[in-house]
Amino acid sequence: MFNFKKNSLILVAIIVGFISGYYFKSNDVPQSTHPDLLLKQGESFGYVCPMHAHITSDKEGTCSICGMDLVVNSRSEVRDEDHPKVQLSSSISNSIGVKTGKVIRGELLRNVDTLGKITRLDSTARNIVTTPIHGKISYITDKFQGDDVYQGDLLFSVISDELDLLAEEYQLAFKSMNQPLVSDLFTKLRAIGLTPEQIVELENGEITNVAINIYSAEDGFIFIRRGDVGTVVKPGYTVFNIGGDYQLAEVTAEIFERQWGRVEEGQPAMMTLRNLPGMEFPGIVSRVEPPVGYTTRSLEIKLKFKINDARISQSMFAQVSISGTPRKNLLLVPSMAVIRTQNQQRVVKTNGHGDFQPVIIVAGEESMGMTEVISGLKEGDTIITSGQFLIDSESQLLAGFKRMSTTQ
Repeated sequence: MFNFKKNSLILVAIIVGFISGYYFKSNDVPQSTHPDLLLKQGESFGYVCPMHAHITSDKEGTCSICGMDLVVNSRSEVRDEDHPKVQLSSSISNSIGVKTGKVIRGELLRNVDTLGKITRLDSTARNIVTTPIHGKISYITDKFQGDDVYQGDLLFSVISDELDLLAEEYQLAFKSMNQPLVSDLFTKLRAIGLTPEQIVELENGEITNVAINIYSAEDGFIFIRRGDVGTVVKPGYTVFNIGGDYQLAEVTAEIFERQWGRVEEGQPAMMTLRNLPGMEFPGIVSRVEPPVGYTTRSLEIKLKFKINDARISQSMFAQVSISGTPRKNLLLVPSMAVIRTQNQQRVVKTNGHGDFQPVIIVAGEESMGMTEVISGLKEGDTIITSGQFLIDSESQLLAGFKRMSTTQ
């Protein structure tokens, strides 16, 4: 049986639904008709509809389309259109392996690592001990050829009229408080072998006749001894010839143009060989060759290492690490935190509350896993050392979306 009343109600409901849908659709206005709720170019709003991203506001409210409450806009604090801030929860940060570090002020160790070749092995190399000034021997050890000596043993002492004049001049300059002259004479006295303790005694007037003490620089045994108490000696005169049970290996290596300023004669170095894993051989830079290769833009250096291993032979390749002169009082970040592109370097900063901001920096020298920061960061800033590439990519996506939304 046809139920007219029931079917009439169904028909009325359908008509009401159609009219309501048409009404709300007509009120779903485009972005340009609600300037108080939409994201304008150059503006930043604190709240956004979770279902309609273009509905935003600077205060709490509801969405004009779906009626849902507006939520905090995670992009509301963006100030740099190219590198917007990214907000991540702690669970997401943990899942992508985010690790942090600090911008520190410290010393940049400028070690130089390079590949060298053993060009010479000298089994007769000896340490020649001579005097730094013209004078005469006032004391000499009672050890002779074949006797063992140890590093730090006193070998002989020298007195000199020239040294006495320098010492007297230093005392007078110190008493008259002539600081420039004191500094100059202090440097000269240290260069010829006076110790800081002896110079302090000069300042206090405790000694008048000063002697230069010459000590053994290594463990070994005496090959040659020349002279006795009262013997007149001068620079270049061999008083002792000391050696040990070792060979002297000369290594020739090349360093790049950017590393020229890091290497000087006398700097310590360490050599390792692939056929002797776990073994290290200490040495020094013995010579820095001034001519520079025009095509390779490299500089040749020579190093010396004391070795005592029959497995080492001439023409073997060696890995060399030179302890370069450090630079002090620099802003430093771990090199792994720096994102390098063709035109710029960036790092990702964080405030520790889930906000991550890519920052453009000017990076300086890099060495030993650390990079100098010339500008863009300050001491104590927290940066991301792992996971920063994902965060930076997300920031670039947000910047792209923002540019698209502001051009519509």
